[in-house]
Amino acid sequence: MAAGLILLARASEIPLKALAGQFMLREIWEQTLTSGSELKPWASADFKVKGELTIPRLGLSQIVLDRASGEAMSWGIGAVSSDSSSTNAIILAGHRDTHMQFMAKLRIGDLVNFQTSDASFQTYKIIKSMVIETPQLNVEDRFEERIILTTCWPFNGNQQGPERYVLVGQEV
Repeated sequence: MAAGLILLARASEIPLKALAGQFMLREIWEQTLTSGSELKPWASADFKVKGELTIPRLGLSQIVLDRASGEAMSWGIGAVSSDSSSTNAIILAGHRDTHMQFMAKLRIGDLVNFQTSDASFQTYKIIKSMVIETPQLNVEDRFEERIILTTCWPFNGNQQGPERYVLVGQEV
């Protein structure tokens, strides 16, 4: 029975972090907005709070972290840094079974809002969805404001594979 409880606890670790993390990060997000600076939620964190993603149609709000490291993505959606300074795209990644589960419900035409630590706010309209092989994400129209949401594919998969589901939003 003890072994079963241990296995259950280990299997629940990421989903529990995902659930509890958003509550814990929400307070830090409020402090971040007040200060205008990205803040670490706790001393040992390898990430800072970067923004908030909201999807009005789904009534959803998620705190976004400044990196997509393993630790960060167990707590929230991570921002993927771009290799190019010529792109204005915001690229966000997360786990399909926790923070990015909502991507299965998003449709072309849905609005996505993103607020950053300096309190600036931008709205994007989902214009494209695709499944790609990693790491073949090519940010097209580099000088246009875009938001790109990505997670593992298929949504109901049990193992990590080479495919990613990608949604592209254009600034409105």
